Amino acid sequence: MNKLSELKEKKLDNKGFSLVELIIVIAIMAVLIGVLAPTYLRYVEKSRRSADLDSIESMVSAVEIYLSDPDTQTAIGTNATATITAGGTNTAVTPDANVAKKALEYAGINNNPIMKSQEFGKYTLTWTRTSATGANAGQWTLAITDNTTLAAALGR
Repeated sequence: MNKLSELKEKKLDNKGFSLVELIIVIAIMAVLIGVLAPTYLRYVEKSRRSADLDSIESMVSAVEIYLSDPDTQTAIGTNATATITAGGTNTAVTPDANVAKKALEYAGINNNPIMKSQEFGKYTLTWTRTSATGANAGQWTLAITDNTTLAAALGR
């Protein structure tokens, strides 16, 4: 019985952590968060950038494949353009020209993907064909405006 009464006394005396111990633990956690948060945010932005670049590359490929089809070239005619524009971070990409919209629809790509990165939030992709005949017949030129980083990332 003696041991039982000792255990009961210990249970009554044990009231948990002291205030000083809790403050020390909170301070350690705050330092760890302060050190790790910038690294975490950098990785999040890097993954957003990568996802956006992949989405843009898919759109570029879809439009270029669509434009390389001889039937499409005949239907479009000369002096045609296809345009996709993003107007800022978290702004939907809206195809301006019917050509780009059709190309994305045929490829099964969302016409309004949301750009999540800060780097690729604003740009305009414009494909232009100036001649339907001659040496440059059927050739389309892609111009990227509003974003030199995107042009470099796409290698154009």
